[in-house]
Amino acid sequence: MPIFSYGVLDKKLLLVAIIIIFKIIKLIIEYEVSEDYINDKLLFIEEEIGPIIASIILYFTFKNKKKKKKETKNNIKYIIFLFIFRLIEICHEFFTMFIPTNGYYSFDETLNTVNGVEIILISFSTSLILKYKYYRHHFISMIIFCILGITIDFILKNFDLINYTYTAIYIFVIINEIILYSYLKYMMDKLYYRYVDIIFIWGIIGLIIKIGIILGLSIYQYINEIDDIFIKIYDYFIETNTIIIIVYQFLYYIFDSAIYYSSLILLLYYLKPNHIIITDDIDAYSQVLLYNTSPDKWYTIIPFILQILSLLFYFEILEFNFWNLNKNTIKNILKREAEELDGGSSYQSEIGINDQYYLTKKDLKINNDEEKENVEIEKSNSLIDEDLDIKTLSND
Repeated sequence: MPIFSYGVLDKKLLLVAIIIIFKIIKLIIEYEVSEDYINDKLLFIEEEIGPIIASIILYFTFKNKKKKKKETKNNIKYIIFLFIFRLIEICHEFFTMFIPTNGYYSFDETLNTVNGVEIILISFSTSLILKYKYYRHHFISMIIFCILGITIDFILKNFDLINYTYTAIYIFVIINEIILYSYLKYMMDKLYYRYVDIIFIWGIIGLIIKIGIILGLSIYQYINEIDDIFIKIYDYFIETNTIIIIVYQFLYYIFDSAIYYSSLILLLYYLKPNHIIITDDIDAYSQVLLYNTSPDKWYTIIPFILQILSLLFYFEILEFNFWNLNKNTIKNILKREAEELDGGSSYQSEIGINDQYYLTKKDLKINNDEEKENVEIEKSNSLIDEDLDIKTLSND
């Protein structure tokens, strides 16, 4: 038997590839395009307009499709929870984009380590919120992935580039991000929100929060006689070529955010929140490979390749065939179920009712026996009744 074998390769993994491509394109544009063409304040808002447009297009494209039989558990509290998670995420984005920190907030230098921490946190979060089960091959893969991420940052001396003043804030933001993705999956899987609705709600919530932040910042600047944010936006339109504004600032960024966030929600819908780690890891290493100036970056190629292999085992695209590490993979679990069915079982060993109550084979056997007893009792009672009727007629 070979040391490893192929597991389950789903076509839906193409969503991961789409997100990776868009992330790399965005990375290249951020580094290669002149800052004069970019207005961070407009980009801050445009990121939320894209998903709204995408959701409207998707709604009218698939509106004739059959709806799910299960109804959405519409409740304002679920939207409020999502609003809070997004508020924390956007406030952090605003903090890193507009508030000067004198280089103290540069945790992006250690994204390889951050991704290692996130794969552990997202596994814990999904087991808690979504009841996912993890086995030995998952834990081994997580540990290897995390150690390799730390190794890459250590080789690049990235830990020397950051100041740990805002460590607590960054950890809180990471936890919030992990919970946010798990919660979006929960809304679609357990609360039966359609992915089109989630894309629309995502954009609307983000747009409301960001407009509120921009207006608040503008009022603060006006009171303190600081250059107003709207004046800078006005100057950008006056000083920048119209074609560049239309093609780059509006069409590109709105299109990019529309495709990116739609693909992200679809990834959560069809796959798992855990798959986001693949996109983050390749995005982080693309930055290392393309734009890191350290001569030691070439030594990180081997750890990165090993990271990808560990992710392949984590997602069971590859399987270890030793120490029973492949015993609880999806492919082998399905194989065992198929063998049980072929072995003469005409029904599943466990049947779920409304995702809450379960009947086992033992329960079904007891129920069948009880039904047989009831039938026998009914038969005997009917015979007694017939006998009594006959006796009554003969006496008459």
